[in-house]
Amino acid sequence: MGRAEKARAVVLSSRPLGEADRIVRLFTRELGRVDAVVKGVRKTTSRWGGRLEPFNVCDLVLHPGRSLYTVTQAQLVDVFLRLRADREGLTAAAIVCEAAAGLTPDHEPEERVFALLRNTLRELDNGISGRAVQSPLVLGALLKLLYEAGYLPVLDHCAACGSGGRALGFSAARGGLVCGDCVGEAVPITPEAIEALADALSRPLAELRGEPASDAIGEALRDVHQLYAYHTGSRLRALRIAGGG
Repeated sequence: MGRAEKARAVVLSSRPLGEADRIVRLFTRELGRVDAVVKGVRKTTSRWGGRLEPFNVCDLVLHPGRSLYTVTQAQLVDVFLRLRADREGLTAAAIVCEAAAGLTPDHEPEERVFALLRNTLRELDNGISGRAVQSPLVLGALLKLLYEAGYLPVLDHCAACGSGGRALGFSAARGGLVCGDCVGEAVPITPEAIEALADALSRPLAELRGEPASDAIGEALRDVHQLYAYHTGSRLRALRIAGGG
């Protein structure tokens, strides 16, 4: 093994490896997004306990290998117990963490993304109202992740012609709202969804958490999902399972 590295990480997801191990996908403050093996974590006598469950924040010691790191030490920092007791909160966390994994390259540290993920999980731990697929907090977190990745949708003018004409559609291929002259194959969008997009982008997560879920948020989230899929080539499994497009 190479030289050990210390990192603070959000556990984005995990999957089984063999009979006793797991691979965890991490977004670390120091190393960016990495995958790591946790040996023996699935044994009944495992020393790891629940420290490396998805959505936890941990301080880790990681040893680099040929393609994967190996976790040799883990200390819990944040566990978000209330989040784990809320089905919609867990769904929201899964959507945001999956999006972060899809929008970030390997091994590129982004402290702002790390802070955004941790703050989102903290807000979700305080509880959301209504369904995750209609949550202003989820919409805001996804828009902020798209901003960090360089894919922020155009909301203040037509993404096709640049005019300030009334927006009638949302086009993932063109990068945002489009006017009546350019609507073409764009998905129609309501004024309420346009307002929801602008509101979610401009307000902090703490304010968005307290706002009610709505159909307009759900519509806006579906459009943002199309934009995510256009740029990443994949759709968010957690969002599709939850019925959000």
